[in-house]
Amino acid sequence: MTATAADRPRRWGLNRLGRRFMWASMGVLAVAVVMILIAAQQMFISDQDLGTLLWIMLPAAVAATLAAWLLSAPIARDAHRLSAAARQVAGGDLNVRTGVVRNDELGDAAREFDRMTDRLAAVEKERSLMLSSISHDLRTPLAALRVSVEAIRDGLADDPDAYLKGMEHQVEALAVLVDDLGIHTRLASGTLELRRTRLDLAELADESVESMRPLATRAGIDLRLEATASGPVDGEPAQLARVLRNLIENAIRHSEAGGEVVVRVRTDGDDVLAEIVDAGPGFAPHVRDVAFEAFTRGDEARDVRTGTAGLGLAIARGIVEAHGGRIGIGDGPGGVVWFMIPRARRHDPHTVGAPG
Repeated sequence: MTATAADRPRRWGLNRLGRRFMWASMGVLAVAVVMILIAAQQMFISDQDLGTLLWIMLPAAVAATLAAWLLSAPIARDAHRLSAAARQVAGGDLNVRTGVVRNDELGDAAREFDRMTDRLAAVEKERSLMLSSISHDLRTPLAALRVSVEAIRDGLADDPDAYLKGMEHQVEALAVLVDDLGIHTRLASGTLELRRTRLDLAELADESVESMRPLATRAGIDLRLEATASGPVDGEPAQLARVLRNLIENAIRHSEAGGEVVVRVRTDGDDVLAEIVDAGPGFAPHVRDVAFEAFTRGDEARDVRTGTAGLGLAIARGIVEAHGGRIGIGDGPGGVVWFMIPRARRHDPHTVGAPG
């Protein structure tokens, strides 16, 4: 954005702030002159002293003007930088920064403005990633549906039932994508309500493993559970099961045929720890720091196979943190993702249906 002549700060002469300083100083001098004249009229000072004082006032007025310019120029310059940056951000440029470095209130405002711009840039980046990911993940099932519909319509489908089954699979994939987007939106806005009940995470893991076993079998993966006695936790079974399924599915899809995925559940101090370990390549160093961010993809070749919008780990993190837990990536070999949920306290009320 090119600054106009009106936008550029004055290099010479007084700016508006300087004029205010000058008029304030001149006002003080004017009051002093009036007081001196009144004192002279009342003969508190002699005519000679009056002349001397009035001559002193003349350089004082010049000094006040110079001081107003010297004091106001840096403030006006930085205020102009701040307002110019605001206009550029309003015009859509989120790369601009104020460049103001001060240790006063104006500096505080500039730093907050720069932080706000950073947050806006991050939101815009996530929005772009979201649109790109959704577009990518809608394209494949929609293209498959279109081909199937055209084949059935034109009588080219040798086995219409097989085509219909494939179409059903693509519709289910679209439904999962829409459901994931809905959950992610509620997690991001803090509107996801948890209907907590006391549950055994090991039992929930066993149910999740069994529900994912057909997927593991088709992929040639040995899926098993290793669980020791663990204390109860307070949480919503459906959402914690979603976390387990997301992590197990992620591990299966990133493992080669003939490998294994192990789900471990045990007590760890005041928490119940769940680990999902696979024999895949693990997480690349550049992915570990952003793996739990929404719409993050670690390997484009694998993403085509998974057909997800990069929301699985982000949703898992949101649900775990909503339960007061933690989630992270462990050290290999292979891929290791763990999460901890606080153990239920014995004196906690059994609150079924209470919002989290």
